[in-house]
Amino acid sequence: MTRKQLLLIVASAVLMSLSFHPIGLHFLAWFGLVPLLFAIENIKPSFVFKSGIIFGFLFSLFSLFWLVFLQIEINIKLLLLFGLILMFLYFGLYYGTGLLIVNKIGLWFLPFILAGLEFIRGIGELGFPWLSFGYSQARYPIVIQQVSIYGIYGLSFWLVLINVILYKLIKLKKIEYSVMLAIIFGLPLLYGVLRIKEPVGEFISVGVVQPNIDPNLKFTKAMREETFNRLIYLSEKGGKITAEKTDKPFDIIIWPETAIPLFLQFPGKYQEAVYELSNRINAPILTGTPIYNSQNREIYNGAVLIEPKKGITQEYKKMHLVPFGEHIPFNNYIPLFKKIDVGGGDYASGKEYKIFKSKGLKFSCLICFESIFPELSRVFVKDGADLLINITNDGWFGKISGPQQHNDMAILRTVENGVPLARSANTGISMIVDKYGRVLVETALFKEDFISRRISIERDRTIFQIIGHIFPILTLLFVTVVLVCKIRFQKKNKRVI
Repeated sequence: MTRKQLLLIVASAVLMSLSFHPIGLHFLAWFGLVPLLFAIENIKPSFVFKSGIIFGFLFSLFSLFWLVFLQIEINIKLLLLFGLILMFLYFGLYYGTGLLIVNKIGLWFLPFILAGLEFIRGIGELGFPWLSFGYSQARYPIVIQQVSIYGIYGLSFWLVLINVILYKLIKLKKIEYSVMLAIIFGLPLLYGVLRIKEPVGEFISVGVVQPNIDPNLKFTKAMREETFNRLIYLSEKGGKITAEKTDKPFDIIIWPETAIPLFLQFPGKYQEAVYELSNRINAPILTGTPIYNSQNREIYNGAVLIEPKKGITQEYKKMHLVPFGEHIPFNNYIPLFKKIDVGGGDYASGKEYKIFKSKGLKFSCLICFESIFPELSRVFVKDGADLLINITNDGWFGKISGPQQHNDMAILRTVENGVPLARSANTGISMIVDKYGRVLVETALFKEDFISRRISIERDRTIFQIIGHIFPILTLLFVTVVLVCKIRFQKKNKRVI
């Protein structure tokens, strides 16, 4: 590998990482892979593989460097640093494998390969679909409408295809590539323009509370009273402002993940205070809270709905837990893992795709990073949810880019499923998004705030809702068939020779 090739690889890693937050120059993803494609032309397979590993390692390092600043205990941080190096290498292996296959079957297959590999990276208990290329476009509503057809991995496919065509155009300077680029780039944008319409149908009033509580102090007994008082103050203040404007109560008020860091299900002064608040403002409150199951003696990271005059009526237990943060993966199968303590929670995983129902509104709750898994939201909406709610506590991520990246990923869930989303984050970013992925209102980071909007809950039945992840599965099958045929053909030719 020459110095020039290495510089080209680094350039691509920098460009692609800059298309994500904290810089957020999203258009760079349209051509960010082109230097990498020039770097890998006409080199041996072993160097192609190494090029992919270097690109993947640097791209993930530059984009996820904020993980180093997670607000966790210092002894856990040493373990985290080791884990991050492994994770960056893990990213590198995906891109190394992808480019190695490209070297075997041709550059035009790169969009198919990377879209399929991104899908694989998001599967299972250790799935981590963060930094899928498509998420770089979250702030371009016209661009992201195409995910209503084939989902986030289809958007990544489109971005990689644009890069491949642009590379061919620069290298070969043929007019047909200019025409191809115009068509491939323009058609999804035209679809986006035609799809976005003014909201109609039934409207609901949504209020979102952002209390801005230091996550390191939130669970201490001394901070409990202040946390609770701030939640009540912001809810009442927001409720009064809305009542003065519309003379109608909220259809739902949302508090963040573990807003109440105790078991709200048990009677006591905190439960009584929330009940009284719900009665006073005449609005249901969805709040994050731990849930205890006395039958199996398990604790869940959950959410409960408090309704006026009724109290707690429904609950949801988080299903997709943060590995090594909320539980140790595979500890049910490997008993030794149960003895590992990485300083996080020890939650059980919920099993029910819960649809909350209140005042005619049907909604589902995504807790923390459940919002980054497309299939979870798809099932919720398929089961009847008219609104997706995401509650989270991103204060652990610090002030750099983690909260912004997490926030943008949630936006794509609206377009994929044709429903709006409301997001309450303890320290931000909280937001309300319509079904076209347009952010109607959002908060600043680490600021106490209350936001509200009236939003349409008229659902769009999207193609993605019907077919799910058929697209990336087909790309994987297609690449596999082509690769097998290519290998067999080469073996056959060797025997003839």
